[in-house]
Amino acid sequence: DGAIRSGKTIAMICSFLRWSLDNFQGQDFIIAGKSMGALKRNVVKPMRQILEAWGISHEYNRSDNFIIIGSNTYYLFGANNEASQDVLQGLTSAGALADEVALFPQSFIDQMIGRCSIDGSKIFMNCNPRGPYHYFKTEYIDKAKEKNIYYLHFTMDDNLTLSEKVKERYQRMFSGVFFKRYILGLWVMA
Repeated sequence: DGAIRSGKTIAMICSFLRWSLDNFQGQDFIIAGKSMGALKRNVVKPMRQILEAWGISHEYNRSDNFIIIGSNTYYLFGANNEASQDVLQGLTSAGALADEVALFPQSFIDQMIGRCSIDGSKIFMNCNPRGPYHYFKTEYIDKAKEKNIYYLHFTMDDNLTLSEKVKERYQRMFSGVFFKRYILGLWVMA
């Protein structure tokens, strides 16, 4: 979790790709976002740019919402309502990447985790903070040690592409709860 513009999504895409490609062949994976539009814009586009920069060929099927990289298939899902979890049922996955999970219904996250049953599977999730009693914070971040979760907190200083001028502009733009959530990356009440 962490501040806006802190590089969470790019760091997670790079980690997820390296991990999945180094550890699995011929497996299925879940990639999810709040909506298909947000997922394609915020994850798929930079993911494809990263793959191209790394010299890794891939096949993107835009109409059927999947990407093939090597022998692995990465299925794309939107998680915008309670019924979204239904499309995951029956899928066996070696791992998942979930972008902005604080916006997902809890049922989708529960179903996604339940689908990752291949030995060695991992789930990569990121989000901007919401309120301190949000289920993602109370069930995953607050219980990270108990649930064997590797937790990272990001700040704008983690994004080396942001100039000091841009970071200062962001700090001036927000106040109150939005400053605490978006700039400091804190889970605070509105």
